[in-house]
Order: sequence, then C-alpha cells, then structure tokens
Amino acid sequence: MKKVKLACLIEDDDMTVLISKKFMEVTGAFEKVISFKNGKEAYDNLKAMLESGKSLPELIFLDLNMPIWDGWIFLEEFKRLPVSDNIIIYILTSSISNEDFEKAKIHGLEERYLMKPLGINTLREILSTLL
Repeated sequence: MKKVKLACLIEDDDMTVLISKKFMEVTGAFEKVISFKNGKEAYDNLKAMLESGKSLPELIFLDLNMPIWDGWIFLEEFKRLPVSDNIIIYILTSSISNEDFEKAKIHGLEERYLMKPLGINTLREILSTLL
C-alpha cells in the first residue's frame, strides 16, 4: 500500500491533535505526521522546510479558528510561497458559519471542508481518493 510520506495538522486543540494522530496511526497509511498550534507557526516551519529543500507535507488538515494566525491567514500566505508540490489541503473545523463555508468555496475547498473531529471513516475515504 502506498503511504502518505508526510501529513500536517494545523490545530490548536491538543485533544483534536491527539485523536487525529491516533486515527492516522490506525490507518497505517501515514509515515510521519507533524503538527503546529497556529497558522503562523505552521507557515514559518513549512517555509523553512521549503527553503532548505526538504519535502513539504502531501496533506494538510487546517483548523480555521486559532490564535495568532487563523486558518484563513495561513492559507493566504501559504499560497504565496513558490510551492511546486501538489499539496492537498482539507479544512478541519468546528465552524458551522456560512461565511467560513463561502470562503472555502472561494479557495476551492468546499469539497474539502470537514467538521471536527476527524473520524476514522472520513480519513479512510480521503485516503482512498489519494492513494
């Protein structure tokens, strides 16, 4: 089975990170998962990885409501980086705001707008389309 070499969780809630990582582990489809507590921390680290020639995550799960930089700021800034890799971003949120869903549409992510928590079945569906 092909695996996701690197996945990234951008999430400030420790329990969500713990649960998501556990489900990823259970699938056996992830070699490595990294996580960041806010959009700024994620952006800085991913930018440093890019600049040093390291591989970026193939898959990013992005929370919207976080301190410092929320998911929208991260998304705007990340899109400005000269990334040549095909990185798939899923929004993983507890937001039921129509405004957030409309923003997701603008970014072409309405099909990748997931509600927390990330369940094992949802994760398996995502993996079946990727792998």
